[in-house]
Amino acid sequence: NGPKPWGRKNDIFLRTQPNIIYNAMMHPLAPYGCRGLVWYQGEANANTAPAMLQYGDSLTAWIQRYRQQWGREDLHFLAVMLPGYAKKLKDGPKNPNARSWAWMRESQFKMLELQHTAVANTIDLGDAKNIHPKDKLPIGQRLALLAARDTLGQDIQAQGPTMNRVEVQGAQLVVHFEHAEGLKTLDGNAPTGFWLANDSGKWMKAKAELSGERVTVSSPDLKEPLYVRYAFAGKPDVNLVNAVGLPAYPFRTDIFKP
Repeated sequence: NGPKPWGRKNDIFLRTQPNIIYNAMMHPLAPYGCRGLVWYQGEANANTAPAMLQYGDSLTAWIQRYRQQWGREDLHFLAVMLPGYAKKLKDGPKNPNARSWAWMRESQFKMLELQHTAVANTIDLGDAKNIHPKDKLPIGQRLALLAARDTLGQDIQAQGPTMNRVEVQGAQLVVHFEHAEGLKTLDGNAPTGFWLANDSGKWMKAKAELSGERVTVSSPDLKEPLYVRYAFAGKPDVNLVNAVGLPAYPFRTDIFKP
């Protein structure tokens, strides 16, 4: 094997161009039999706020394009949420004010507007300083659970708690969850990762208490909270899971922009 007739710069260019990747790796596979696809990508799209916000539309169009190519509208798509990562965040890995991967994860959720889709939650995984974390086994296990439920029809709990609704009760907000049977924390302590704000957009770390399949959040620094964010940071500390140990999904109820 002699030296390549091109340099590293050209090599990286070839490996990152969508048309080249598609023609070399995906086009030859269609229309071979395929029940679904797993998509784990998005880091390069998280460099700017516009790119992150636009990603959801691109991902949705990409899914529809592949379904057309395979000739089946029920081609199932599983995406891997970008895990914890916080390199170069000035506000720190846990602060919801930072322009972090939290916005990219939210954009990934747009694909759930399509049928036959799911997102594997990785908010409790990742490496704060390594964009390519080594803890891939839990990701594969969670993808397998979603595939077993959604494509094989197995009656199993395949995802962690997801926010259903939030109600305001004076100085408290009550978060109601789905997929939350046996809602608990891994360490037995109070839930972490919750922040509150009012219309000022200034986020305060919240005190959280478990009550059945609900979490009540409040802050002594905020008398009339309106919005809540959970795990909406680069690499938040999280411990909220359901009975089978699957982590709660990040969410926010505010309308602020990055």
